[in-house]
Amino acid sequence: MDEYDDLDDYDGMDVNSVTINYVTDVHDGMDEYNDLENCDGMDVNSVTINNVSVVHDGMDEYDDLGGHGGVDVNSVTINNIMDDHDAEDEAESGRKSITGSHSQMMYVRMCKQANITPNSYVFRNLINDRLDLKHHLLGPDGVRALCVSLIENSSVTSLDMTDNGLGKEGARCVSEMLTENTFVTELSLADNNLRTDGVKQVTTVVQEMDTLIKLDLSGNNLQEYDGELIRDLIEESRNLKELRISHNCFRETGGMDIGDAIGWNDTLEVLDLSWNHLRRQGATAIATGLAINGGLRELNVAWNGFYMEGSKELGKALERNTRLQVLDLTANRINKQCLQEIMKGLSKNKTLRVLKLADNPITATGALYLLQQLLQMKESAIQEIDLGEQSVEPEFVVVLEKLQEDRDVTVKYGAVLGQDVNSHDEEQELMDENPVVVLMEFGRLLGLRLVDLFAMMDKDGSKSLTRMEIKSGLLAANIPLSEKALDHLVHKLDADGDGELDYGELIAGHQQHRRKLTRTIMMSREQRVDMEETEVGRVRAKLKKLMGKQESKMRPKSGISLLQGKSATAVVPSAKPAPTEEGSSTTPAPALPALSLKKGSHEKNVIKPSTH
Repeated sequence: MDEYDDLDDYDGMDVNSVTINYVTDVHDGMDEYNDLENCDGMDVNSVTINNVSVVHDGMDEYDDLGGHGGVDVNSVTINNIMDDHDAEDEAESGRKSITGSHSQMMYVRMCKQANITPNSYVFRNLINDRLDLKHHLLGPDGVRALCVSLIENSSVTSLDMTDNGLGKEGARCVSEMLTENTFVTELSLADNNLRTDGVKQVTTVVQEMDTLIKLDLSGNNLQEYDGELIRDLIEESRNLKELRISHNCFRETGGMDIGDAIGWNDTLEVLDLSWNHLRRQGATAIATGLAINGGLRELNVAWNGFYMEGSKELGKALERNTRLQVLDLTANRINKQCLQEIMKGLSKNKTLRVLKLADNPITATGALYLLQQLLQMKESAIQEIDLGEQSVEPEFVVVLEKLQEDRDVTVKYGAVLGQDVNSHDEEQELMDENPVVVLMEFGRLLGLRLVDLFAMMDKDGSKSLTRMEIKSGLLAANIPLSEKALDHLVHKLDADGDGELDYGELIAGHQQHRRKLTRTIMMSREQRVDMEETEVGRVRAKLKKLMGKQESKMRPKSGISLLQGKSATAVVPSAKPAPTEEGSSTTPAPALPALSLKKGSHEKNVIKPSTH
């Protein structure tokens, strides 16, 4: 700092403090103070320069301090200036100096050293708790700059670096960062081709530090012999709760190593082993480990090859396991015989809630067998079964209805054999819509107020509706949906998953629907928007179409519509159709069994029990 060499020559200067700390890479000597000698009588109380890094060509903005006789400078303070280029160049280009947290400025500096352009998204999010960098293609240099900036970062707790081309060098940088940073607890390094060497560097540090709670190493080209790395990781980590290692190739040997580790670990709660070619001894080892495991809540072994050997061991494991809640067996070559082995264990299991069996050749007969067995399992905790697009027999639907009378069970399945495929597609389109809008528009087409529709379904007067009450009520109102579609609708209506829909929730949905309807009407009038193109119009059109098909099926061969009959047990004899926004009438209301609607003096619909 040559500018201070001759401080003794400044006549009359009273210098109480000159502090210069942590100045690095400062070029051309702080020339901004070269002319201080011309300021006769200057009283400098403090000159402080802290944490200045990469300052080029002096701070020329202070060149003219000289020549101001009698200037009393109480403080000249320069703090935390990093990567500040020549001031004259910035003035000419209109650029502003980069400012930010220590971590952000370190990232900028490391990018400059590596001669790469800083990623603005990375820079902005270094101060947040979650840093999601999926598919950013940072490469080894970009990852190195990021990892150095994270060493002393205390903000980021979740770091997702999926698909960034890290390779072995990137894995080394991440490992070094983890040895210093204990704030990152969730880390994803999926799809980075780390291979054996890269994964070994990461898992070694994770075991030593034991600070990670979630780790994703999926899609890193791990092979059979790499099962040892995962075995050591599972056995030695005590804080790791979630491990995802899908889309690798552990096969039999790797599966045996991992299965052995599962048996010894009681702290891991979520394990994803999907797409790993697990079969034969590898599959059976996983099941054997599950039998004595006391920690796993969720196990995903989808798209492997458990087949008969693995299914037998899974049946034994389910009989002994008292912790597992979710089991994904999608695409594991499980046929009806395999399913029978699994059901043997499931019959004695009291904790499993979700069973996924999609894309397996269980056949319609196997699907029916599954439900028949569940019907006999009175203590089973099963709440959800996923059969994917497996087609089922009509009897399957009958058994499902009986099962749902006593339990809240959701089953996903494909088409019912003998059912109109086109009708199924139309129902699915309706199910993709907002369920509240579907319910409200159905009520409007029946000419019912919301309170009437609710009262009709609330049989016990509890001011709340269970899933079964909603389903039974809508069936009584002849809603034009199949059992499967209706189950889906009821499931979507129960947004919080508590199994009930109270009156307040329904009213709130109704108010939102009315506001949306009002905006839609105003839009259609002011901007000439076709009602059929809006959400409300689209839902109404789909309902009308399905109701029309339902009516045509119910119409006698004589050609007289059932809606023209007079029997109160089959039709609504005097219900006035609800008018549309333009004043025109809607299609006639479908049948309401055991209900009679009478038109009151104030044009209100009142529900009364039928005397039939």
